[in-house]
Amino acid sequence: MIVDIAVLERPLPPADLVVVGSGIAGCEVAVRLARRGHRVVLVESGRQDFDPRVQALNDVVHRGKEHRSLDPAAPYHRYLDPGLRGVSRVRRLGGTSSVWTGKWKHLQRSDLDDRPWVPESGWPLDFDTDLLPHYRSAARDYGFGDLEAEARRPAVQEIGERLAQHGLKASSFYWEERPTRTAERFGVDMRTSSDLVVLVGATATEVLVEDDGEDVVATGVRCRSLEGHEALVEGRRVVLAAGALETARLLLASGPARAGGLGNAGDLVGRFYTDHPKHHTGRLHPGPLAARFATELQYGPKPRFCLCFSLDDATQRREELLEHVVYLQPTYERRRDRLRRAWRPPAARDGNGAVRDYRVKFAAEQAPHRASRVQLGQDRDALGQRVLEVDWQLTDHDARSMARTVELLEERLHACGLGTLDFGDDPPSPESTTDAAHQMGTTRMAARAQDGVVDTDCRVFGVEGLYVAGSAVFPTGPSYSPTFTVLALARRLADHLAAVPARR
Repeated sequence: MIVDIAVLERPLPPADLVVVGSGIAGCEVAVRLARRGHRVVLVESGRQDFDPRVQALNDVVHRGKEHRSLDPAAPYHRYLDPGLRGVSRVRRLGGTSSVWTGKWKHLQRSDLDDRPWVPESGWPLDFDTDLLPHYRSAARDYGFGDLEAEARRPAVQEIGERLAQHGLKASSFYWEERPTRTAERFGVDMRTSSDLVVLVGATATEVLVEDDGEDVVATGVRCRSLEGHEALVEGRRVVLAAGALETARLLLASGPARAGGLGNAGDLVGRFYTDHPKHHTGRLHPGPLAARFATELQYGPKPRFCLCFSLDDATQRREELLEHVVYLQPTYERRRDRLRRAWRPPAARDGNGAVRDYRVKFAAEQAPHRASRVQLGQDRDALGQRVLEVDWQLTDHDARSMARTVELLEERLHACGLGTLDFGDDPPSPESTTDAAHQMGTTRMAARAQDGVVDTDCRVFGVEGLYVAGSAVFPTGPSYSPTFTVLALARRLADHLAAVPARR
């Protein structure tokens, strides 16, 4: 059932699991456990209707590179209400899935590797055993396409072979016809499940713990509303699925002050904050390979598989580069374009018409950087909580990697016949890119406590019964679009929680 904190008449009974955040990670964990008979309370700061006052709790102070902000006139996200364009985190039932575009792309095996030229890289997971089964099950359950089968399709293989001859690679992603919104997908469970309570209007302000001097055990969360209501939600285990920024804030604001927050013995909570620096004003003028495979580059109608392109692994290793990807979105001829070319055929044509050129989105992996971080500031929000200060930093490695990748892509995309890449006078660089609303890394996963905040089961080091779900645990952020991996890790965490008895 869905209950508003404003009308909560008595404390909720202790749950088996408390989940903070109703986005894709939080809902996936909460609903999977509730369907298995576990008593779950899902806590959400927002309500079913969007409220700008609650949304304002997301406000942060930027100390480093700025992020995008609300811009009703923004040229992207035209499918959204103007009041949400440019917003990267949403406080309402469904979380940030409310503004997500519906692009599913999983990691490649090499993305998990420890790359000597990228300090602090490497995931302590195995792709085939820890991620692939959950990618597969999610694709089946959510009803979107099989990316493994797509990679074996003859046309995709032929493109891959042509690209490989020029030191390039292609990878596929799946674009839903209608983006997944968790408030819709799990709405029946939220309203009718006897094992799931969804508490809305309830902002988690503190993780509750018991500390006997030897063991620290999570016991629930403290919640407050803008109207002055308060609730203590008790549970034998707690999962923080509130996004990389809010999860870090909760950990820093909880526990004994002497420890600097929960899970922060190594001063790593909030550090290694990354995003995908994004540049979206380039153009690709199609060549013969694009003309031949124009239907493979088509973006609509959805649902459909699409391709994106990058330098191959050998080049990245030899040149000591990060993984940067270009996405090609067709733009179609208008009447004046057809008149201008007169009798000449269009450079490319797909199922939607004559292609004028391709809009290029350049999405960059960011090198892990300890000083790129979020931390508690001195300002207070409407609930009296300390506002986050976000110091997003890019490095010389990022700048060099972007510049060299652009140079090589221009050469190789032309040589393979895909087309002529043109970024004009403003190529991708740390200065010319924006964030992609892909906050990652503030509670990074590691095999040892001295190297991260959560272990390979996503449990916070040093705190029994406290877990993190979402991209906050990513050690690195390769392969643009983290949502599929967020979902896979959430499923993996749910299976772990279902199989391992909680401490009583």
